[in-house]
Amino acid sequence: MEENYQQINQKEFLPEAGAALSLSIWGNAVALLYLIPYFGILSCVVGIVLSIMGLMKGRAGMELWKNDKQRYHGGSFVKTLIAFILGILGIVQGGILAILSILYTFLLSGSLFHHHYY
Repeated sequence: MEENYQQINQKEFLPEAGAALSLSIWGNAVALLYLIPYFGILSCVVGIVLSIMGLMKGRAGMELWKNDKQRYHGGSFVKTLIAFILGILGIVQGGILAILSILYTFLLSGSLFHHHYY
């Protein structure tokens, strides 16, 4: 019993698993600033880039896990899997919110700069 416990504790964590998860989470969170005119477009682009970075790091971690499952701790695989999934969701969410941000910005700027006097 104690040997199994020591084997579990001796397993390594996947490198960059925490960073991949953080990047994917921040990518999703930053894109939620889409309602701020002009800055919202930039925040969506930054969110997409962060999500792509998290996705790539998550994919790399999953490849490491697939090649040597006995070496790495299962909890770090879960982090990379969640980072991969959140990266995909962040890219989709960022793209949709970028379109909404562009529409919102142009609608707002059009109403601010075109005054109609009767």
